[in-house]
Amino acid sequence: MLDGASFGHCHMHIKIHLRSNDLIYMCKKSVPSDESTTIVNKCSRASYEAINLITTRFTERVFCEVVNLKTIEKSNLLWEKIKDQYASKRKLHRGCLWMDWQRSFYNGNLQSYIDLCRKIIMELEAISIVVPPELLSYSLLGKLGEDTNLHQFFKKRNFNEDIIEQTENILT
Repeated sequence: MLDGASFGHCHMHIKIHLRSNDLIYMCKKSVPSDESTTIVNKCSRASYEAINLITTRFTERVFCEVVNLKTIEKSNLLWEKIKDQYASKRKLHRGCLWMDWQRSFYNGNLQSYIDLCRKIIMELEAISIVVPPELLSYSLLGKLGEDTNLHQFFKKRNFNEDIIEQTENILT
C-alpha cells in the first residue's frame, strides 16, 4: 500500500501490475482525441482500468491527496500526480533519503539489515538516485565491520574481492 512513506516499494508493485495488464502505456500518455471513436473508447477504458489498479494500492490519506476531478479521469495525470507528490526530486527530499541510508545501522540481525538496505535503495532509485553497487557494498561492509563477530568473519575470509561481489549481488 502506498502510504506516503513507501513510494519506491509501492511504485514497483504498481508498475508490475500495470505491465502485466498491458496498461503501463496509459500512464505515459493521454487518451488520443483525434482517433476513431473505437480507439478513443478502448483507450479510455484502458485508462480507467489503470486508475482502478493504481488506486487500489492507496491508503485513504494518499487517495485524498492525489485523486481529484482531473486525475480520476486520466491515468497519465494520476501517475504524474503520484510521482510529483511522492517521488520528489527536490534536493531536500533527496538529501533526506540519502541521510536515511547513511544513518542506517546494523543492529545484530543481518537479514533485517539487508531488508532495510534494500528498502532504502529502492526509495533512492525511485527518485533517480543511483549509487554504484560497489559503493553500496563498501558502505554496507563498513557498517557491518563495526560488529566484532562479523569483523572477525571478514578477517578470516581475508576480505577479498569475492566479498565485494557477493555483497553487490545481495543488494542489487
